[in-house]
Amino acid sequence: MRPAFPRPPLALLLAAAVLSAPAFALAQTGERLDISATWSLNTQRLHAIGADTLGLSYHMGYSPAVRVDLRAIDLPMGKGAAKPALHFTAGVTSDEVVLGPPVNGMDVGVFPVLDFSSGVALELPLDALVKGNAGVGLRVGWEGGYILTRTGGQNFLERSKLRFDVLRTTGALQGSSFGVGKGRDETFGWDASTGRWDVRVALQGRLCTASAPAPAPAPGARPGAKPAARAVNDTRLLWLFVDADVDTDGGPGADGLRGRVGIGLDLNAFVTAVFTPLRQ
Repeated sequence: MRPAFPRPPLALLLAAAVLSAPAFALAQTGERLDISATWSLNTQRLHAIGADTLGLSYHMGYSPAVRVDLRAIDLPMGKGAAKPALHFTAGVTSDEVVLGPPVNGMDVGVFPVLDFSSGVALELPLDALVKGNAGVGLRVGWEGGYILTRTGGQNFLERSKLRFDVLRTTGALQGSSFGVGKGRDETFGWDASTGRWDVRVALQGRLCTASAPAPAPAPGARPGAKPAARAVNDTRLLWLFVDADVDTDGGPGADGLRGRVGIGLDLNAFVTAVFTPLRQ
């Protein structure tokens, strides 16, 4: 099937994110706020009798997205330099997917969607517990969202899951992860929306990094002193990613396999590298 191109509302959101990112990025210290934009080709397999009967088991579509990750609170605990932290996430994704029937008697169908997501998680770096494991973290929390789709009283579908993820936080594979979720997802239909498990694997490879001049030492600092905040010389700017998500209700209801391949841009690092030299 021919992939669906992004709808105008998301194009406006992407433009707003690009225009507002400089203000966010330059106001932050310690790399607390990450704003990223991605573009991917998605492949979906919906394993359900209704989808098989209508020839809608497989579908492909282009999907742009914007995501924000805020490291809100650092917890003063642990052995290493990296501390456990509370993260808040949010995002919006445009896609075209196969959806299960929202109520008994309705058919499976392909629909354009806008997915508004949010989440909260505690990230625990392994080197806060065990020496020699820098660059790996554990995340435990909740992730959910509302999917704007059909008309006629079925405009919003809900997704809500508890999650546990292991992720790479530094290096060339930064952003790669493996995780498990448990909860509710109404995109699979009224009869298979609850008690769902999913396994998600993501591999990300850094293409290039952002560079910016290091900030000047604080007034009164001795000559040769290190700056208070580090430069973004090793911050990833552009990366490729491949990920897959297997989702099941563990019973006779619909199961799904979704895969993505695409490219990502760190808007925070981009505007910091561009605008910091202009301010000096």
